[in-house]
Amino acid sequence: MRLALALFACALAACAAGIDGHWSAQLARGKKAAEQPPAPFSIDLKTSGATVTGSVALPGKKKPQVQAIENGKLDGGHLTFTTSQKGKNPVSFSWDATLEGDQLAGTRTRDGAKYGQKFTAQRN
Repeated sequence: MRLALALFACALAACAAGIDGHWSAQLARGKKAAEQPPAPFSIDLKTSGATVTGSVALPGKKKPQVQAIENGKLDGGHLTFTTSQKGKNPVSFSWDATLEGDQLAGTRTRDGAKYGQKFTAQRN
């Protein structure tokens, strides 16, 4: 039993360490995504056990909008977290992604929206 728990802990730690670092990503744009190129952005991730922290840097009009990762969790290869956009009309987003090797694929959904935007990310 101890051996099984030790192996599980090692596997969880290996998966968590596998997500740390800088990721270059692309966010699909709405219904007319075929007409517009994906929006580039970046994700910086750091894990401590199953807890994930870091930031997301989305393109802005003059400079990138950096949003802190909140409530980040890693369960095996499944990553979830939230970000908040500040300003006149603050809004929160829920992120849900799956880690497969050096690629993240998932969805960013604005709170209250029915559908989210798909994104993919590659490790740098």
